[in-house]
Amino acid sequence: MPMYRYVCEKCGNEEVHLHGLSETPSFSCGNCGGKMSKTISKVGIVFKGSGFYITDSKNPTKAESKTE
Repeated sequence: MPMYRYVCEKCGNEEVHLHGLSETPSFSCGNCGGKMSKTISKVGIVFKGSGFYITDSKNPTKAESKTE
C-alpha cells in the first residue's frame, strides 16, 4: 500500500497515512481536529553509475595530455 502525506488546513500539522489507491479516506488532525488534505511528498533522488559527476566525463586538458 502506498504512503500519503496529509497536512492540516488549520494548524499545518503533517501526518503520513497508508491506504489503497482507490480509497479516498478523510482524516482529522490529531492536534486540533481540523481537516487534513493530501499533499505531494518530497522525494529524494540518487543518481548512481558513471556519467553523473563532472570527473566521469571530463576530457583531459592539454597540460595533462602532454605529460603522458
